[in-house]
Parts: sequence; C-alpha cells; structure tokens
Amino acid sequence: MIGYGIRYSGMSSYLTCNKWGIIVKNVIDLITRVPKEMKEEFSRNVCQENSFRFVMISLILMISESILLVFFRGSIFNTCPLVISFIIFNILYFPLIWKTYRNQEKYHKYFVRCVQFIYIVAVMLFGCALSILPQNQFASINPYIMAVFGLSVFVYTPPVVSSILFFSVYFVFFLALPYYQPNPQAVEILRINALIMNILGWIMSRMVYRMKIMSFTDKKTIEEINLELKDLVMRDSMTLLLNHENIFLRLTDEIERAKRIHYPLSLIMIDIDHFKEINDRFGHQAGDDVIIKVAQILNSTCRTTDVIGRYGGDEFLIIMPDTKSEDAVVLAERIRNTIEKTNFIKGIEVTVSGGITEFLQESSEELISSVDAKLYRAKENGRNRFEYENRTDL
Repeated sequence: MIGYGIRYSGMSSYLTCNKWGIIVKNVIDLITRVPKEMKEEFSRNVCQENSFRFVMISLILMISESILLVFFRGSIFNTCPLVISFIIFNILYFPLIWKTYRNQEKYHKYFVRCVQFIYIVAVMLFGCALSILPQNQFASINPYIMAVFGLSVFVYTPPVVSSILFFSVYFVFFLALPYYQPNPQAVEILRINALIMNILGWIMSRMVYRMKIMSFTDKKTIEEINLELKDLVMRDSMTLLLNHENIFLRLTDEIERAKRIHYPLSLIMIDIDHFKEINDRFGHQAGDDVIIKVAQILNSTCRTTDVIGRYGGDEFLIIMPDTKSEDAVVLAERIRNTIEKTNFIKGIEVTVSGGITEFLQESSEELISSVDAKLYRAKENGRNRFEYENRTDL
C-alpha cells in the first residue's frame, strides 16, 4: 500500500508539472516570436507598413476633426480648444511622419519607431482627454474606446509595447477622471469599463500582430520554396548541376559580363572516356553512378566562382570567369588526376578527356564549338588528356 501511495503521489506530481508546462507553453505561444533569421526583415516590414498607416491616420484625423469643429461645434461641449490643439499638432507633426515614410532607409530604425510611438501616445491621450473633459455634461468614454480599438486594429505593435502603451494611458485616465466626473459611482463604472476596453483592445492588438507574424512567415516560406523549385527546374535531376539549357544561358551572361568588365573568361568541356563501354559492361545504373560521382568531384574540385553544368549525357561544361586559359589548364589537370585516382563502384576505372578555350569576343555558339573541337582532338590523341591552345598568342 505504501508503495502504491508513493507511486500515486509521484504520478500526481508529474501530472501537475505537466499541466504547468502546458500552461507555460501556451503563454509562450501567445507571444508568438518571430523566427530569428527573419527578425530584422520583419521589423523593417512592420515599420514601413506602420509608417504608411500613420500617414493615413493623420490625414483622416485632421479632416474628421476639422469637420467636427466646423459643423458640430455645439455638440462637442467644452472640448473645442482640445480639438484645435490636436489639429495643430497633426499639421506640425505630419511632415515628420511623411518624411519617415518616404525616406525610411535614411533614418535609424529607432528614430522611426520613436516618431511612430510618439504619435500613438498623442492619439491615445487625445482620445482620453476627449472622454474626460466633457464628464460634467456627458458621462461617456466613447472617444477613448475608439482610440484604443482604432490603434489596436490599424497599427502593428508588439505585445509588450502595446501593454505598456495601453495601460500607461489607462493609468492617466484612472487618475484624471475624478477631477472631471463629480459622481463617484460613475467614476467607478467608467474606470471598470475603460479597463475592460483596454484589455479587449490589447487582445485585439495581440491578434492583429500575431496574424501579421504568421502572414509574414508564411510569405517568406512560400518565397523560399519557390526559389528552391526554380533552382530545381534549372538543374539536372541526376547530378543537381545546371542543365543544358541553363548552363548555356549562364555562358551567355558571363560572355556579356566579360565584354562589359573586360576580364578573361575560360571554358572547359569534359567527357567521360569509353562511357558507352561502362554502360554495356556494368549496366546503366553503374553508368549513372559514375556520372553522379564525376559531378561530385567537379563540385568539390572547382572554385566557388566557377559555374558547372551537365551539358548532355556524359559531358560537363565548366565556365571560369576572370580566368585565363593557362590557369584553367591547372584546374583541368587537377580534375583529371582526381578522377583517375578515384575508386568507383565495381572497380570501374574512369578517365576523362576535355578541351579548354579562352573567350576572344566570340558568341556563345562559337565558343562552345571551339571547346568542343578541342575535346574531340583530345579523344583522337589517346584520351585521358586535355587539349588547349594559348589563343591570346594567335
């Protein structure tokens, strides 16, 4: 019985800890953190969107408050000086909001956020004052509620910032209300109502901010997947090197860049020796394994600036920007020696032959034709070799 009691007690403690763990996890999930790698970009995106929204809010408030002042002066009790002051504040502050929106990259991010935060505080205090001042004639906090919910919905604010903002202004409202509302019972009711509205406003702000995070992260995930899919379409499915079409397009781009910047450009074409015999003797699967292994050797041997592609079948093309033919020869020999010394499956001995050429203002087709001719010359001269000529001396 004692043993069972200890076991039950331990299980009870485990369930209690597990319950608190779930609660803590739910609280953490409520905060919804931005992934670390997206944090900076998300911050810039939110700042930019908020800047645009503040421009619109400022314009709308200036127009609406001006209309209220002109056409409904008799209905706004003793708040005319407050409304006029807020209109003047908007007129003076709007150029700063506009400049930070149009030239955000010129300003430090903390300066932009400070401009935005000051305006949020000003709008909320205006709503607070617009509710407190007419309390002698009208016991209502509608302007305050409108300010809270308007900013909750239209402005992206992190949960901690919105908490500090909402409840700091509520504290001002809490302290100032008794000086303008003579009825103590009304004061308590309005305080409770304002607190409830602040809590609901914070929840609304939290939901809006969380939806922004989720939409942003989803968008970035989709963009990354699209880039990966685009990259896969450009590559040969077996070797993951650039396929025939895209290696040719890259060659065209590099030729244009070489013409523009006036740097050398070399090209290497490689072909696996007696590849048909490998297929016939060991099977096509073995042949595919040889091609994959050769592609891996090219990837590990070439420089990061080199562009490698599977030109077709067992032929590979290497584009070498800012490289003269004599430097390309050094890399080609390193590749040839590495492949010759590599142990392939089933003891297959693999060698390669190739051609090397340097760009001299030809078109892509002419350059391919030149390097292809040298490849066939290497085949005719016994294979397991590279053929080239110093074309700058021609």
